[in-house]
Amino acid sequence: MRTKGKIVVLILLTVTIAFLHFLVPTDRHTFHILHIILRKLYFLPPVMAAVWFGLRGAVHVTLSISVLFSFHAILDWPENYMEQANQWGELVSFWAVGLVAGLLFQRERALLRDLLRANEETLLGLVSALDMKEHNTNLHSQRVRKYTLLLADKFGFDETGKRAIGFGALLHDVGKIAVPDEILLKPGTLTDEEQKVMRNHPSAGYGIVNRIEFLREAAEIVHAHHERFDGSGYPRGLKGEDIPLGARLFAVVDVYDALTSARPYRPAMSHEEALIEIKKGSSRHFDPKAVDAFLAIPREELNTA
Repeated sequence: MRTKGKIVVLILLTVTIAFLHFLVPTDRHTFHILHIILRKLYFLPPVMAAVWFGLRGAVHVTLSISVLFSFHAILDWPENYMEQANQWGELVSFWAVGLVAGLLFQRERALLRDLLRANEETLLGLVSALDMKEHNTNLHSQRVRKYTLLLADKFGFDETGKRAIGFGALLHDVGKIAVPDEILLKPGTLTDEEQKVMRNHPSAGYGIVNRIEFLREAAEIVHAHHERFDGSGYPRGLKGEDIPLGARLFAVVDVYDALTSARPYRPAMSHEEALIEIKKGSSRHFDPKAVDAFLAIPREELNTA
């Protein structure tokens, strides 16, 4: 659920609880029990806010709950001093629950961010070693990741989707670990048998990445990054929108980076020359929507990515 959706849920839940709390009378025993249950439900929105938004969200929601609860207490202040103490106790409890939950979940979110950062640094080390081995540079995978994320912005991906696409782009060639060096580093043309071995690297990469739970979505991009829009790609011959969108976006930037990078057998193309080649591949190699979106990215953004 996106941020706006979570906020709407919290508002609706809080308003519903408050409305029923205001509406239910306390003159009958049954109604009084329901009234008490509704008062206990006030604890739910602060905890949900803590889970979704951490301490700040918990404070904002707890403040709203406190205002609504206090307003009701003023309108219907009990004469029984025990019930008065109970009302004050619940008001304090709202803050105790909201603040403790907010602090705990904020700490958990910070730990998860640190863990994600550590995982990302480990993956960067792995792909840098692979890039240095094949491309004699440790920047190829990082460049295509940044280009892919620029392109993903044009398609409105949320942060979770962008993270998966970023990892997929970063790890796209991890399956080349399974390719023997005499094939991977061969300077000349590969034989048919060697091509067959090389073309297995997306499946090998998928097998590696898919074992890691937080990379399951990224694994789909690794598996499909050599598929072509017209169905002539490999390893599964996927066509059109059967290819994951992240892989369709990556295919464009991977070719762009390959064309604009120098290789032992050819010099690097200019930005303009590379765009001409990418246009030629629209609807055949590439998703036309991905091509159009990539062409709309200013060169300056690509240079600073």
